[in-house]
Amino acid sequence: MSNFDDIFTAAAKQREEEKANFIKESKENREKCYQMADNKAKEIATSGTQLQAYLDTQVKFPMHTPNNVLLIMQQRADAIQIGDTKYWKEKHLFVRKEELGNPILIMEPGEKYTREDNSIGTYYNAKKNYDITQTTAKYINRQDRSYDINELITAIAKNSPIPFEHVGAKDLPEGKGALYDPQIDMIKLRQGMENGTAIFQVVTMELSHALLAHGNPDYDRNANALTAFASSYMLCKKYGVDTKAYHFDEMNAIFPDMEPNEIKQELYTIKRTANDLSQKLDKDLKRQKAPAEKSHEAR
Repeated sequence: MSNFDDIFTAAAKQREEEKANFIKESKENREKCYQMADNKAKEIATSGTQLQAYLDTQVKFPMHTPNNVLLIMQQRADAIQIGDTKYWKEKHLFVRKEELGNPILIMEPGEKYTREDNSIGTYYNAKKNYDITQTTAKYINRQDRSYDINELITAIAKNSPIPFEHVGAKDLPEGKGALYDPQIDMIKLRQGMENGTAIFQVVTMELSHALLAHGNPDYDRNANALTAFASSYMLCKKYGVDTKAYHFDEMNAIFPDMEPNEIKQELYTIKRTANDLSQKLDKDLKRQKAPAEKSHEAR
């Protein structure tokens, strides 16, 4: 065999080894992701503090699934903005050499496949991402956006999928500022409330209950209390509304006797409920903001 044959043979062998190593690493990373996400889900199930940290992270990464948010928390809890090397390169940034070995693994859908029952499934692959703090970025914007409470309440009033009925304090349970009544599909709102923050909190809580009740003949307020509470908290967090009224530190046995996949499903329901409301608010807030921006530009 000539030296040239040896070169081609060696190159082919190297390619096969690289492919085998890639497949092996991908499988190991995928299994690692499943285990990390399950472990974090179990932590959340027994700790209100961990649940609150999860909700904060989900607000920070709204486009990511609960499973990937759990993975981000487990690997880099203080992450700000993540992307793969291609993502950062497009932003004219590069992952620092010393950080390349410390990726944040998340799961992304890959190819489709057909199960034995002829249903279609999706393969998931572990993808390496990096936080902006791991890149060459010199300036990192950590500021959260804030909204005017009057604008927020106006957006809710105009875009609520559920009508409101103003009632006196005697028509509500003691200490309640609002209450969703599934019998009439309406939110009873106490007259004369002057604290905008409190109004936003109680209204988003009751709107969450309303969304959870719709299409659910087995809706039970007590059973859905945590979901509505967490959804309302996420909305406050997203729009910069004070969250001191939401207490998580004394919670335990949050998702009792649930398997990790069941816990993730509960987290998905919380995310979906908050998103359904925020999408309605965002459209109106953008419309409110546009005239102000045009007025500012005119000056």
